[in-house]
Formats: sequence, C-alpha cells, structure tokens
Amino acid sequence: MQKLQVETAQNVVIEQEVANVGERIAAFLLDGIILASYFFFIFLIIGAFSNNGNNGGSLVVFFFLIPVFFYALLCETFMNGQSFGKMALKIKVAKLDGSQPTFGNYLVRWLFRIIDNSFYGIPAIITIVVNGKGQRIGDIVARTSVISLKRSKSINETMFEETTDDYSVVYPESEFLQDSDINTVKDVLVHYKKDPTNAISVSMLRQAVDAVKKKTGIKTSQTPGEFLKTIITDYNHIHKS
Repeated sequence: MQKLQVETAQNVVIEQEVANVGERIAAFLLDGIILASYFFFIFLIIGAFSNNGNNGGSLVVFFFLIPVFFYALLCETFMNGQSFGKMALKIKVAKLDGSQPTFGNYLVRWLFRIIDNSFYGIPAIITIVVNGKGQRIGDIVARTSVISLKRSKSINETMFEETTDDYSVVYPESEFLQDSDINTVKDVLVHYKKDPTNAISVSMLRQAVDAVKKKTGIKTSQTPGEFLKTIITDYNHIHKS
C-alpha cells in the first residue's frame, strides 16, 4: 500500500499508509448519517415554529443550514484534518510534503468537493484508485491526501516494556515526556531497525533524538539508537504502576 511521510506533533517525520477507498467511503457515509440526523433536528425546529405561528422559521432554517454547508471545511480546519466520520475510521487529511495542512489546503479540498462528489462520487473514486497516492481531484490540487492512523502493532512495537524492580533509571528527565512522545520514538526505532542504512530512517532517528533532547534538556554520549531505547525503558520504569 502507498505510504506518505507525515510530520507528527513532535516535529518528527514518520511513514503512514494512505487510506483506502473503502475507508474513505465509509467515513463519507458516516458523515452523511450525521448530517441527516442534523437535518431531522432542523425539521423538528421548523415544526415547532410553524405550530406557534412564528414567521421567523425561514431565518432559523438558514441559520442552522450554515454549519451543514461548511461541515467538511469546518471539521477539517478545527479537528486537525478530520471530520467525525474520518475520526471514527481513524483517517485524516495530510499534506504530501509531510507538513501540517493549512486552512488554504482544506479550503481547496472543500471547493473541489462539487466536482469530486458529482455523479455519485465516481470522479473521486476513479481518481483515488488511478492516482496511487490516495488523492481525489481536490487533493491533487491542494497537494494533500488522506492517511490511515491505524497501524497493527505487535506487543513488542508498543510503548509498554516491562522493567525489573532493581532497574536504575539513566535519564530521570524522561518523565517530562508524554505517551505520544514515546509512541513516536518507538515508531521511529521500528522503522530504523527495518533498514538502518536508509537515509530517511537515519534522518528520522536524528530528528527524534533532537526532539527528545530539546524537550528534556538531556545531554548524552550514547548513540542515537541506544539513547532512544534507553529513553523508552526509563519512561516505562518511571510510569510503572
């Protein structure tokens, strides 16, 4: 499956798989259900206004339809590239160069939805399948794609590692890190171990080391790989229940 390099919140670039067509369609349908439910709610309000003889029903309807019209744009802008449907399917919008999408990127995607969703979404589906990078027409213009946040991990690839009671913590400063930091470090190490000579793997490793040092203030003479492994072990021991 096609993969993209994506920048995490810790400013470390990792590889993520592109979301498949099925996931994107499922997310779209879930969003459709949410919007349909919202419409039902609006009609209930219209009915209440009509029964009370209130003439302001049209204005109320217009007010409540604004979020529907801008639903995708608002969600992706304020939910870090996700809608409620995308969140449920664990997929999100990402830029091809790995950086975080801007409002401009989301706006372009939203504007091209008219073309992508025409003819029952056939243009979008064909483009995604043929393109190979998980891009519909709007994504191609905005230079974005939709990635999957799901990743099947073995127990050895999670942040949790057992330590003995007599283990001596090397870097107490690792307590300043968060679970998300350790998971990112673990992802980088797993990627590096698969191909230690790969330039991207080495670059990711160095970025992770720099990010950890910057956040904790640690200075070390350990090699990058050993340093990150020690950080993971220290963190798990410190937060051991």
